Amino acid sequence: MIRIVLDDQQAQSFRSGDDSAEVCDRAGNLLGYVARSPCDEDIKEAQRRLESDGPWYSTQQVLDHLQTLE
Repeated sequence: MIRIVLDDQQAQSFRSGDDSAEVCDRAGNLLGYVARSPCDEDIKEAQRRLESDGPWYSTQQVLDHLQTLE
């Protein structure tokens, strides 16, 4: 695995952004994506959602519903 060290400004941007970031070279070519580790708040929200009574839908059910909207 390679290690890329961000400067302070880049690290702050990554921390304050969404859950992922694009990694590009100087020319702007996309090299890949990096996802940040979930924070305690993210984990608590995921647990809250798992404990809810639903309703729950499969991917196929959602796709079928979206097709009816076209």
